[in-house]
Formats: sequence, structure tokens, C-alpha cells
Amino acid sequence: MKLHLVNDEKIINRTIDMFEEAFPGENLFVVTNRTKNFRIVKKQERVLSRTEFKQRQKEFQISEVYIHWLNNRKMEIVNQLNLANITVYWIIWGLDLYNQLLAPKGFHMIDKETSSYYKQKHSGLKALELPFRKWRQQTVARKVARFIREKVDYIVTDTTENDYDYLIRYYPELKDKPWKDFFYYPLDVVLGNELMQSKTTGTNIAIGHSASVTNNHEYILQRLSKLNIGTRQVIVPLSYGVKKKYVEAVISTGKKLLGEHFVPLREFMPLSEYNKLQTSINVALFANLRQEAIGNIIVYLYLGAKVFLPAGSPVYEWAQGHGLTVFDLNKMTQQDIDTPLDEAQHQRNRGILSTLYNKDRMMKLIKALPE
Repeated sequence: MKLHLVNDEKIINRTIDMFEEAFPGENLFVVTNRTKNFRIVKKQERVLSRTEFKQRQKEFQISEVYIHWLNNRKMEIVNQLNLANITVYWIIWGLDLYNQLLAPKGFHMIDKETSSYYKQKHSGLKALELPFRKWRQQTVARKVARFIREKVDYIVTDTTENDYDYLIRYYPELKDKPWKDFFYYPLDVVLGNELMQSKTTGTNIAIGHSASVTNNHEYILQRLSKLNIGTRQVIVPLSYGVKKKYVEAVISTGKKLLGEHFVPLREFMPLSEYNKLQTSINVALFANLRQEAIGNIIVYLYLGAKVFLPAGSPVYEWAQGHGLTVFDLNKMTQQDIDTPLDEAQHQRNRGILSTLYNKDRMMKLIKALPE
């Protein structure tokens, strides 16, 4: 039995379907952040809550464990297993690598100069907490690194293969852990037949993908406010990974700098509706200094939007490594946002992404994981 430790997240239903297609009846999914009812993941016979798994654990003979996003709760479950003859895979999501492991060792993720949320959070008496907070983060990082060293057999990257390089750069003691490839976003499944033939037809601008602080929304808003966006809408998804005070800070800055052109998305949208919204966007701006938003970035590139990323960031490096055309956010000009992506560049991006991120290749990578 292949045990999958997951969270109640929007991509997990698709992940369940794919692993079941590859290994019918051999998978057990445990939603570790739920004790009973799920919000997003569909309840099925082999999809259990954390409580249900604890009650029924002896029923299952586990041969492999797949950790989809490594966190403390999942480490606790693995630590309670007898790992003799069990292979453990850690599939990196982004936050688990960069926030948990790299940030405590100095990896820079937040633009402190432009983030009003960061300044408020670290002002006055709150600054006195910083040494303790840093010590706590470093303690957690050592615990996670020790778990990986002692319990994990394979490091698996989601889309951005260079995440493995970043891990080894900061934790050279893990260099003996072998790497495997994987991705969660097969374009032909995510977009469907209709949108696979579509391309962006609008002129709107998008900023980021979620309410994550590491989106650095205010950095983009300040740069964009110095340009002429005309009548274009600036669409800012803020329904995922919600931090209330951060959302309030972004909306306040957005309305102040862009006025009625600023359009925050506060409510969760079904994937089909969100994908259609993406066809109205021809400029997508991401200030993420760590790996995240990769599904959104792939879709925007496939549809023909101009995607701007911070030069030197892991995702920018990944894109350049595959020959994808992306642009340096830090050098964005008026001409850049006024000029659509060249059709030859669009077709080149689409061809590269179609080859890399399709269902057939995803199924091959899934079947290759246990090899």
C-alpha cells in the first residue's frame, strides 16, 4: 500500500485520480490536517482523516510513504511507523523547503522596504521578539533536516527541478539523498480541451497568485503605479493562503495606488472559472523570491501572457533553464507592459510546456517513483 500524507488542498483530488490511475487500488490518502470533515478533498473509501487513519492503521501494510508537503504533523505520523522495508518520498511544495529550511539559513524571501505588513509586524515592541522567533525557526529547521536525513529516502521536486539544488546548497549533508522528478500540473487536464486551444485575448494585468506574504504584492504595486496602465484592470487573487492583516495591507495599498483599476479576488473560484479569467490577462507579474505559484505561471505562459519574475529567483532560473521566455520584473518598463508577447515566443513557450507538462509524462513519472 502506498500511503500519501496530504493536506486538504485544491490539487489533491487531481493527485488522487492520477495515482489511482497509475496504481489502481494501491493508494491510501490521509488528510493530515483534518480529524473528520474535509473542505476540498472528496471523501472516498481510501481517503481518510488523521483520526480515521490512527484508528485503522493496523489494517494497512504500507510499502511506500509519499509526503506531499512536509510539515510537523506528517513527520509525527512517519515517526510512528515502523519504516523497515518502507520507502519514504518527500515531494517538495515550496513553503516546506524555502520557509522551513532555507529562510532560517538566510534565504531572502520578502522585500522589506515595500511591505507595510512586514514593517508593522516588526515594529516597536514586536521587534523584541525577533531573536526568539529566529531561534525557534532555526530549531525547527534543524528538526526537519534531521528528519529528512534519517527518514527520507528520495527527494522529489514538483516542476522546478532546481529546488533540489537549493536544498543541497544549504544542506550539503543531504547530498546523498537521490532526486526524482514529478509535477502536479498536467496542462491538458488542468485546462481541458477547449482552453488547450485558446490563448489570452484580453489586456488585463495579474499580480501574484495568493495571499502569501512572499508574493511581495506591494513591491509590484509600487512599480506598476509609476507606469500608465490606461483602462486595464489589475487582478489580484487573494483567496488562497489567507492572512487577514496581509490581505488588508495589500488592498489598502492597491486602492491607494491604482484606485478603481485594482481588483482583488477575495472569494475562491472554481478552477474552470479561474482558467477562463486567465485568458483575459496578457501581463502576469510575480515578485516571489521563492518557488511558488508555479501552476499559475505555467498556465499564463501557455496561454501567451507576458510573465515577469525577479531575475535570479529559483523560478526565473528554472524558466531560463528550459528555454522559456520570461521577463525581469525588476527592469519592467512601459513598453514591456504595452507590447504583447511576440507570437513566435508564445509558440515556443507553448511547445516547451506541452512537451514537459502533459498527463502522459506525469503518469510516466508517477510510475517511475517506486523504481
